[in-house]
Amino acid sequence: MLTGTARRMCRALEPLGLVWIEEPLDAHDFEGHAVLASTFDTPIATGEMLTSTAEHAELIRAGGADVAQPDAPRIGGITRFLKVMALADHRNLQLAPHFAMEIHVHLAAAYAREPWVEHFEWLDPLFDEHLEIADGRMHLSPRPGLGASISDQVRACTVAEHEIRA
Repeated sequence: MLTGTARRMCRALEPLGLVWIEEPLDAHDFEGHAVLASTFDTPIATGEMLTSTAEHAELIRAGGADVAQPDAPRIGGITRFLKVMALADHRNLQLAPHFAMEIHVHLAAAYAREPWVEHFEWLDPLFDEHLEIADGRMHLSPRPGLGASISDQVRACTVAEHEIRA
């Protein structure tokens, strides 16, 4: 349900010329996001907390996002992400995948309109390789697959085998 607080916040932020306002309401308030998206000029970005293709479809169908923010690991992987991406493309939405930039930079590169991709330097220790960023753009790795391998530091923290006891 749309709250007066979200409406007041969007109204106060409108003159600042922001690129978007992110998740001004509970992620599942599709109708509330739709009201904000249709009321304000500043785009509404949401979807990073949704956990399925169906939830994204409902959000997009409601008109609740100007900027779709799917998260491939959260919604079940690359195939499901591509389905959400197709829905977003059909509605001419902007795309700004959430988190996991090593995965999302590849997926975003396939989007019809120029996408946004988040970058978190604090995740660099997780991988042996790092995304090349120059002039505000991420560059795809020429290495196979996603182009990144898990670092020895992370490997030391994982369990190679797991015993299940009845």
